[in-house]
Amino acid sequence: MNATTLLSYEGSITFDKIEQILTLFSQRMPDTNCPVCKIRMFSIMVECLENAYRHNFNTPEQNPQIQLELTNSGNHYKLTIGNRANNTDIEKLTSSVDKFNKLTLPDIKDLYNETIHAGHISEKGGAGLGLLKIMRCSREPILYTVTAVDQHSSFVNLSISITDPDKQ
Repeated sequence: MNATTLLSYEGSITFDKIEQILTLFSQRMPDTNCPVCKIRMFSIMVECLENAYRHNFNTPEQNPQIQLELTNSGNHYKLTIGNRANNTDIEKLTSSVDKFNKLTLPDIKDLYNETIHAGHISEKGGAGLGLLKIMRCSREPILYTVTAVDQHSSFVNLSISITDPDKQ
């Protein structure tokens, strides 16, 4: 079955643009036989957009940029989101994704709760919960690619999927 594009965006990212994208998502994501898919994908979109905004590599003369696409193929939804990131952040991101991809859902939930209770906030304002929230909602591994842009930054592309739990 061919995938249908439900939402696509490429351009600068601001809090106003995040709100617009989430509004479009609500309008375009079908009210399927899987309401849990819509709820989970909405949560994933919020986390991904916030992460792309917070961890985006940009220069003073340039707003943060993203690429986003949401597709549907039968009982399967896939969000692909990409942005430039500092090369100094890439190792931490990829090692976290690799580590979390090996965990079971109960392990992810436990680590999420431990992280909340630890209460450590980074200089960017996060506690490291974003990827864990995404994995809790998706329940599938996060796929990623990293492409070097220059000596300071790379383009990181994440692919997050959700499958209707009643049709697996």
